[in-house]
Amino acid sequence: MSVIEIDNKILNDIVSEVKKLDEVEQSVLLTKLRVKRLASKKNSIVANYDATKIAAPTMAQIDKWKHEARKLNTNAK
Repeated sequence: MSVIEIDNKILNDIVSEVKKLDEVEQSVLLTKLRVKRLASKKNSIVANYDATKIAAPTMAQIDKWKHEARKLNTNAK
């Protein structure tokens, strides 16, 4: 038996079991599998900057930015 046949049999068994679940359970299972796959991946760099020279913003700074953005958004309407 080749690897492809074994993989297809396993995949077919999984699909047949998932078909037995209702739609909500299928959705939950799919979400859990996606989260598990994403969690197992190595995180890539989001921003390319020198973290030793640039400090993370404080909660006060974030709140200030949030309020300023909301003011600009309400004035634009």
